[in-house]
Amino acid sequence: MYRFKNEAALVLCTLVWGGTFTATKMSLVSVSPSLFLGIRFAIASLVFLAFALLSEKGPGEKEDAPHIKASFLLGLWMFLGFACQTIGLKFTTATKSGFLTGTLVVITPILQTIFFRRLPNTGNLLGVAVVMGGLVFLSADTGPADTQFLFRFDWGDLITVAGAFFFSFYILLMDKASREVSIRTLLLSQTLLTSLLSFLLAFLLDALNWETLMWHWESGVLPALIYNGLISSVGTTFLQTKYQKTVTPTRAGLIFSLEPVFSAMIAFYVLDERLGKFGLIGCGLVMTGVFLAELAGKPKEMYANLEK
Repeated sequence: MYRFKNEAALVLCTLVWGGTFTATKMSLVSVSPSLFLGIRFAIASLVFLAFALLSEKGPGEKEDAPHIKASFLLGLWMFLGFACQTIGLKFTTATKSGFLTGTLVVITPILQTIFFRRLPNTGNLLGVAVVMGGLVFLSADTGPADTQFLFRFDWGDLITVAGAFFFSFYILLMDKASREVSIRTLLLSQTLLTSLLSFLLAFLLDALNWETLMWHWESGVLPALIYNGLISSVGTTFLQTKYQKTVTPTRAGLIFSLEPVFSAMIAFYVLDERLGKFGLIGCGLVMTGVFLAELAGKPKEMYANLEK
């Protein structure tokens, strides 16, 4: 029963993360992607600032200049990942965004090989191959009879995949930083930098006429910001920190891999997003590849502090 309670908490985290794709997608009709992201992480930063001021420094925690610099570097990768994911959502569906973001599980072993000379095992390589095949099907359009295969990988899909690469860089750096820097410094520095850079990006894109700075106060915007900023970025961090340490890495990894499935289910019921026959095949292949990578990959603690 104790183990079931802890795993149920992680399932709840994954369900909440899956819902962020739909919540963000709905808000982008009324708010610029970068502006939405800036406000979302400003809300989270205020909570983590209060946490930092009220908490005491633990034994062995380092907060000197080099370690603070490293935490801000992590914030840069976090910003790039979320910026690509949020901007990509404006041009693709919440369902596809969830599955494309989930490919970070198979991208990470590739980057480990390139930058850290850590060769992936057979399971990782097989997972990469299966996911690549899944992306081909997931990005396909179908003809009128739902039988004609038309490959289409648009800008929204490309930007979202780029975000998955940035998240993978983040994960690799977090693997080391989380052992040396206090949790309060990591959380505050990353969310604060992501918020500031998002606001700067919003004004820069508007000045370049690449994206109009937009804010229309609609009924769904505030709930989406509260959901993404408080429930997702803050609430799941608390649950994950408290309960994941008692769950085995393999079980935690498999639970977290359900995020694209939850994102697709929520998008279906809320946004009525539907995939054709080839899209469903692609989703199945992506999930199969992710499971293969998880079962054969590194312990899931690497993913522990990635806010969704």
